[in-house]
Amino acid sequence: MYLLSIVTVMLLYLNHCKKNKLNNNMNSSYDLFIYSFIGIIAGSRIGYALFYEFTSFIQNPLMLINPFSNGEIVGISGLSYHGGAIGFILAVLLYCKKYKINFYSLSNILSLYIPLGYTFGRIGNFLNQELYGRTTNLFFGMYFPYDTKHELRYPSQLIEAIGEGVFIFLIIKILHKTIPITKTITTPIYCISYGVIRFTIEFIREPDVFQNLFLNVFTYGQILSIIMIILGVLITPIYVKNYEKN
Repeated sequence: MYLLSIVTVMLLYLNHCKKNKLNNNMNSSYDLFIYSFIGIIAGSRIGYALFYEFTSFIQNPLMLINPFSNGEIVGISGLSYHGGAIGFILAVLLYCKKYKINFYSLSNILSLYIPLGYTFGRIGNFLNQELYGRTTNLFFGMYFPYDTKHELRYPSQLIEAIGEGVFIFLIIKILHKTIPITKTITTPIYCISYGVIRFTIEFIREPDVFQNLFLNVFTYGQILSIIMIILGVLITPIYVKNYEKN
């Protein structure tokens, strides 16, 4: 699903470059794909270890890449969106430095399509029957096989796929058409809108068993989302200043 996400964003990005005659961007697009893939996967895994299982990671750093447990193959699980976002940003910064491309303009283009790519990640969570929601009596509640309590729960993965994916994409597209100046701050808009929607949906998502809720209310994901909202606000004037028309 991560691969599908990246391929989807890259295809939409290439189409954008073709329409806007961004030849330098197109010529180096393969490198952008490789940089992004490595940055997202590495960042997601490291971010999960640092944000969600810090104690286990410090005790056993090899958990990042070790698929074995007690002599059995159990695979490698645990990916963090926020960690992946950090890894992606670092990868794009390196790419822009190498090919002398304006980082702010490029990130604005990518931020327009990232929500559609991200949708695949949440669909993957649903297919994997993980990260399901809290209990509910609403008509769209579902039973999940790995839920030991076997209770009716919110399909929070699908709600996130729609909210954090399709809905944000539509918001940005509408803003672009109605308020053209928003094209200069697509990335900050994405950061703020993702943070707000993720923070809200977290209230119906079942927290991981190892999480200690902050103030007995807020999850780790919500704390990171608040940080993301703040950063989105802070970088807005920076994007306005450094944006290049394309």
